[in-house]
Amino acid sequence: MDDIGAAAGTVNLDNRSFRLNFEVTALVMDPSFAAEVESMFEVDFARSRQMHPAEIEAQSLWHRVAARAA
Repeated sequence: MDDIGAAAGTVNLDNRSFRLNFEVTALVMDPSFAAEVESMFEVDFARSRQMHPAEIEAQSLWHRVAARAA
């Protein structure tokens, strides 16, 4: 699947997403599109870093509440 297609969308696999939020995902069966999506993810992963629980706890209460709400 990874080399021939990719899924792009907002759907979470839960009841709320299916019944209330009207979320949608497109399944695109195209090797060039799948490669492009993979490349996008690789760039994102290269720019990211893992956060440790101590870093999260060091954030202000406002920041932690806003992050959960988002």
